[in-house]
Amino acid sequence: MSFEESMTAFYVGFAEQQLDQVCQSLSGMRLAIQRGSAGDAEAAAVRDELLRACELKAAGLRDAALSQLQSACAGSDVDVDAALAAFARCASLGAAQDAVPRFGACLTRIFETQARASLDRVRASKRGAKVNEHGYIDRAFYVEALSELLTGATDIMNAVADVTADPEVLRPVLGPIHASCASITLEIVHMYAGDARMTAWERRANAQAQRGSTEDVEADESLQMMDLFLDELAFIIRVLVSYTAFLTTICDGLETQDESGGFQVKVQEFSGVYLVLERFYVFQSVHKATAIAEPQELQDGVFVSSIVEDVSFVLNKAFFRASQWCVSPASL
Repeated sequence: MSFEESMTAFYVGFAEQQLDQVCQSLSGMRLAIQRGSAGDAEAAAVRDELLRACELKAAGLRDAALSQLQSACAGSDVDVDAALAAFARCASLGAAQDAVPRFGACLTRIFETQARASLDRVRASKRGAKVNEHGYIDRAFYVEALSELLTGATDIMNAVADVTADPEVLRPVLGPIHASCASITLEIVHMYAGDARMTAWERRANAQAQRGSTEDVEADESLQMMDLFLDELAFIIRVLVSYTAFLTTICDGLETQDESGGFQVKVQEFSGVYLVLERFYVFQSVHKATAIAEPQELQDGVFVSSIVEDVSFVLNKAFFRASQWCVSPASL
């Protein structure tokens, strides 16, 4: 739609007090100006002046837009899409700052309800989980809950960022959502660390590293549990690091809204534990492969030790796991 067509639609919508049409027309006019006037500076200046005149007229509809936002955010069963649409109208009319308190509180309430529901499901799954013969439970529900929680937070933040890029609006709206997300995430990972016996594994790995001994080899069942734990831990670190990196792309300073700084500390803590345990797993697996090595005939008269294939498998697995979550500082 051309600038002139958008302006015509604006005046029709303004006369009929149609907020949606007014906002869409303003967006169309702004987009047409951004596309330029084919080098015609005079035409561009005229369009800028016409747009400002329309924006001044539209300012008279701000109270109506804020009233619609209040209605959209009222009640216990809020339609998120309706609230976002109402906020978008406020932003289009230049009333985003005035909309922040009610809209921010509404989104925070919605997200906290969803986050608490995820936490409750984790607790229920933990209570109902059966312990296997090695004394562990199936911890897949932790991984699923963390993925669901962080995806939900990023979806909401992206939706708001699509409406406005103003950091003075984004920080007060998204900050409480991040703080809530960080708090629930820390609760879940704390429960996970306990059920995975992370402290005991770390203590065992550190003891082996200090001894530097190759005499004690973990049982196959123990290595299998360690392998599973490392898969889970690598995935958890990856989603935590990805979420942290995402925050920096949405709004500067948003990651600091986690007042205790516990989220960042936990990412660093898990990363350190992962490195210690991955080294322990590789060391034990290679030592195990050495202990059970036997010659394998590749072809007539050509033999190779089974350790070649076994160690290659272990190292490839470790490299792949590490590559899933390692993020360079430049990418952050």
